[in-house]
Amino acid sequence: MFSFFAGRLVLKKNKEIEAAEIATEVIDNRDEVNIVPKHEPTGDVKKFLGMWMTSGYSLQPEEHVYTIEGNPVTLYTDAGRALVTKILTFTSWQHYQWYESSDGRTWSKVSDKNGGSNRNLTVTPKQVGVKYYQLRTAWYMLLGPSFLDPQVWTKVATVHALDSDVDIQDLSVTTDDDYIYNLENEITTTSTYARAKISPADFTGTVKWSIDKPEIATIDEDTGLITANNRAITGEVKVTATAINSSDGSTKEASTTVMVGGGLDDQTVYAGESATFKLLGNIGEFEEQEDLVYSIRWFKEDPINHEQSEIEIGNNSVSHTTPVTTLDDDGTEIFAHIEVKSGGKKYEYDTNKAKLTVLSKDGPEIDIEDTLTNQTVSDRNDSPTMLFDVIGDDNVVYNTEIANKSTGSRLKNATYYLPIRKGSKVNEVLVDGTAVDFKINTDSKSEDVVEISDLNFGINQSHAIEVSTTISDVNKRETYRSTGYVHGVDDNGSAYQKFGDTRTINLITNKLEYSVNDIDYGNIKPIANEKLIYRQAETNWPNNILEIDDMRRNKTALKLFLSQEAPLKDDQENELQGHLKYINDDSELDLLGNTALVSETAGGQMMNSLSWRTDKGVLLEMNNKLNKSGTYHAKLDWTFVDSVE
Repeated sequence: MFSFFAGRLVLKKNKEIEAAEIATEVIDNRDEVNIVPKHEPTGDVKKFLGMWMTSGYSLQPEEHVYTIEGNPVTLYTDAGRALVTKILTFTSWQHYQWYESSDGRTWSKVSDKNGGSNRNLTVTPKQVGVKYYQLRTAWYMLLGPSFLDPQVWTKVATVHALDSDVDIQDLSVTTDDDYIYNLENEITTTSTYARAKISPADFTGTVKWSIDKPEIATIDEDTGLITANNRAITGEVKVTATAINSSDGSTKEASTTVMVGGGLDDQTVYAGESATFKLLGNIGEFEEQEDLVYSIRWFKEDPINHEQSEIEIGNNSVSHTTPVTTLDDDGTEIFAHIEVKSGGKKYEYDTNKAKLTVLSKDGPEIDIEDTLTNQTVSDRNDSPTMLFDVIGDDNVVYNTEIANKSTGSRLKNATYYLPIRKGSKVNEVLVDGTAVDFKINTDSKSEDVVEISDLNFGINQSHAIEVSTTISDVNKRETYRSTGYVHGVDDNGSAYQKFGDTRTINLITNKLEYSVNDIDYGNIKPIANEKLIYRQAETNWPNNILEIDDMRRNKTALKLFLSQEAPLKDDQENELQGHLKYINDDSELDLLGNTALVSETAGGQMMNSLSWRTDKGVLLEMNNKLNKSGTYHAKLDWTFVDSVE
């Protein structure tokens, strides 16, 4: 079916500035300027957990930027909508307009030619002096702005052009958040900004950002935006600012650290003590807010049978303290389930499963060190306890070092239990380098368990265990987690068990999986008068027209082509008087009889899902001819082709 869109253009009049909103700036202790913004700046963003409760800027342009005549500087920004606003205006997108002023009172638009419609504005002063800039960000669709469109305004940025360079003397670094989450979710904070504090304030050089562990988090070298990985890799990263003097290229550095994780830390206590698990990161103020209801529920998972049970029922607490622990609690995993309802939608997030380790004060002191390797191929993101891009038939080896560090108690008649992915083949089991007999328990529906018995741990005695496996078939993207443990008796005949580290295997099919969503143009008039017909909203950004999950382990360069097999026809073979066109920023192409390149990647890159703005992608251009009533359809061919770089 096809539809025709109509709309009207409504211009929004700016709010008048009250006298109390006039800012005062002192320049070089000589001139005092009263700055009247083009529009009242939007207030600071308020967040609840990782959600924006108000619209605004997470990155404002620097209030004062210093350079020299003829040397360009860039004003960086980052705007976002409140959660409820985003829900109501999900089909619209950002539009930018910069304004400039020479006197701080009279404003004019920065032309598109000079970058006025860009998110970030590069300014090259032509003479010594001061100029003022302010950005408006508005969210509206193709048909233009209206008074209903959400919009936000930055604070005024002042660009000072000096007659000579000023070198840096002192530098320090802070971040907006010291903890960010490593799983992408609308509830949690997965990115934050690093900030540089510079002395003297009129430093005319540049600041570049870097990070020491890009597999854990990345950083934008210009803006300082830190973004956590979305592969559940946990760790601390060092964030470094390098200030570069324009006068001679000399540098000065300063650093800080940011923790990346899933929301909870593991806890270790002695038997008879309690442990406290607390939500980490910038979780905001937990209070009822308008149009928002939240809940925080705490759960524990048994490490052997993986049964989950709820704890802290109805408390909505940001932390959980266990009852007094016993050795039976060792290996228990704790996690929080967070649920938020806002604007008629529900958002959910599970933290990582944090491990509870319970130590014995009197019995054996068993220490377990676990590692995991893929002998078939290694991934640069692999860690000692986590593997990525594992496929069927890979040779995955579990290595475990179990040591009794006690000077007065032994562990006897022990069995080591190692859960493995269901259906995986056990090739060999070695204990201290010698092949031994083993048993495989297949009773569980979710996993098999390798059992290695007759282990004894005397004073300061250890055993090295190696289990070689072949991964069973992989039919979907999945994550398998395994926690091995040892169980035996101490010198008093009391049962004793100890859990090791959790080892994680991230599995893929080694294929590029995709699905195509139908394109619908709604209903149109019999004669469309050479109109360009846009797709229905549900097939526009941020929704995907082509869902892609690129699970190829060897990501060769790839091109995606689109073509049309036959004209649009109804069930009676009547042909629609119109044609499909592929439109991008650079060109237009009729799809019937032609092939359009719609996406491509370089070697090593993942091909992402495809989405189009309202005015881009496959659109329907009608002819000025009569159409019969009916439902018209045509088939589009999507073709992936390996390309040679």
